Amino acid sequence: MILQRINRSDPEKIFIVVKNSYSTASLTNGQSVIWDWTTDADGVGVTLATATENVAAGTDFAGVAVDTIAAGAYGLLQIYGYHSAVRVRSLTSTGHVYHESRGEVAAGTRLTAGITNVFAMEGVTPAETAQILHPCGFAFAAQASYTTKAIAVFIKAL
Repeated sequence: MILQRINRSDPEKIFIVVKNSYSTASLTNGQSVIWDWTTDADGVGVTLATATENVAAGTDFAGVAVDTIAAGAYGLLQIYGYHSAVRVRSLTSTGHVYHESRGEVAAGTRLTAGITNVFAMEGVTPAETAQILHPCGFAFAAQASYTTKAIAVFIKAL
């Protein structure tokens, strides 16, 4: 674990070393990942969140890549603090079971590791339906598109 020294001009950040266990792609700066609990299950491997309902509901969010990590290689993941370019998307009318509770991402919107994730965080808004989604950070900027975009985010994966 790498803890950044405290200073007045740069926000505190925490990093950990992880292994990219996603076998077919590199991770790049700003992509969010989950702990790999299906293949490696070793507390070091991270991977793409499932493309269908994630049974862990965001509690398996590992953090956000800060550099390129090749498939099978080790690299740094940011787990706490300000990151200027996290991949985020909005779920508005995708036909997913949770879409009714997610609108466009605005500044201050809680973000989760995603239920339908593609290496991106997604907005979480209160809803009438019963659901539990673990917030992993919040947005500093708006992002209204279903296509992922890099925006400033405060990460809380501890």
